[in-house]
Amino acid sequence: MNSVNVPFKNITLLFIIPSILGLLLALSFDPYNIPFLPILIITFFFLKNDYIYKNYKKSLKFFFITGFIFGFSFFLTSIYWISNSISEFNEELAFLTPIPLILLPAVLALFYGVMQMYNSLHWNNSKLRVLFFTSSWIIFELLRSFLFTGFPWGLIAYTWSWSIQFVQIVSVIGVYGLSFLTILCSALIGLSFIKKENFIFLIISTLILILLFSYGHMRIKNYSNSYHDNQYRIVHTNFDQKEKWKKENIEKMVSNGSSDLITIFPETAFGMYNERNSNWFVGHIREENGNYFNSIGFSNKIYDKKKLVPFGEYIPYERQLEILGLKNLIFMGSMRSGKEQQDFVDNFLPLICYESVFPNFVRKSLKKETELIINISNDAWFGEGTGPQQHFTHTRFRSIEHGISLIRSANKGISALVNPIGKVNHVIESDHIAYLDVKVPKKLSQTAYTKYGESFVYFLIVIFLVIGYANSIINRNN
Repeated sequence: MNSVNVPFKNITLLFIIPSILGLLLALSFDPYNIPFLPILIITFFFLKNDYIYKNYKKSLKFFFITGFIFGFSFFLTSIYWISNSISEFNEELAFLTPIPLILLPAVLALFYGVMQMYNSLHWNNSKLRVLFFTSSWIIFELLRSFLFTGFPWGLIAYTWSWSIQFVQIVSVIGVYGLSFLTILCSALIGLSFIKKENFIFLIISTLILILLFSYGHMRIKNYSNSYHDNQYRIVHTNFDQKEKWKKENIEKMVSNGSSDLITIFPETAFGMYNERNSNWFVGHIREENGNYFNSIGFSNKIYDKKKLVPFGEYIPYERQLEILGLKNLIFMGSMRSGKEQQDFVDNFLPLICYESVFPNFVRKSLKKETELIINISNDAWFGEGTGPQQHFTHTRFRSIEHGISLIRSANKGISALVNPIGKVNHVIESDHIAYLDVKVPKKLSQTAYTKYGESFVYFLIVIFLVIGYANSIINRNN
């Protein structure tokens, strides 16, 4: 690492600009969705790397600092709503609010900091630095989605949710593929800003965006709704966390169920109450041998949630904490995750809350017989902030990826029917109990993403890195 003297003005720029870029990136997601803003932000991020390299060469310190500050600003302003869950759980624990509000963004920001350290090792004056920049961003999006139980929130692809045309490409390359192309376009635009003769890269970037839009436009144009005969009832509730399991509220909710239609209720809506009709798709808490599960009951079948929320439904490394004598510092016990293989109704894919934000988990859970994705959620934990809207957007993308209709039933948040191309056919955003009776569009033929998953992204990452490393070796030898 180079030892350099940094003027105060430049230190200010190194701190303030990444903070502003991170804040603006948060405005690219729901509910703000400022069109094309992320492309502009990532372009400036790319140019900022050039500025650091020009003034401080391959400074690990400055690359890391700018990446960390960018990530911290982004996560601080985009997932602040998670802190609301503490007061919903127990107001006396409000003193713990800084953990999700400050510590979680700081931990997640490390992914951008380490990403920037990786960039610093390979940054140079070659135009091929866009290959390292693009591939490193997506590699660290993937790592963030898998490491330490994973947190695939705030992926760049979701900034396109304002356009149903642009997002159709996820049916081919998935959300990481859309993120990849977005980063690549931004980096190419960054190159075109540096020198006039690089104008060709602006044209290439524009052509990629035009092709994405054109593909989506044609896919939508060629789609026509074809419905199943059966109707479904989607029940939406709006209970505060402390009120939802009161007897009178459960009775209000039950009164909205249908004796004839398959009726879908929100996550844990029934609490420990197990009496229900066999045609009701019911979220409840299940106890077995002293263990508790977040479950769905339907047609005498049970589905237990597999992807639990860290520190919300279970304590990571609980056994290790117990061995160290630290378990008493935790204010709650863990639920248990469901088995990998479970006997449930084949034509439904059940997803409980958090499970719907994991693209690869959903893809692996699909069966050939799956005709409908059903997501139930309890978004009362997150208050009135941006979280419930972002959660719905994440879930909606699963429908586009696989060309399968989605029913979502939520307590607070958004309940809806989404068709196989991601269009919201019916929606409930109500401050009281409500329901919709809907017919569900039939699924499309198997999508490329369902068949191949992230293979396209992995292939591009390998190609970009091979070309980038080859170019670095050639330059070093010369």
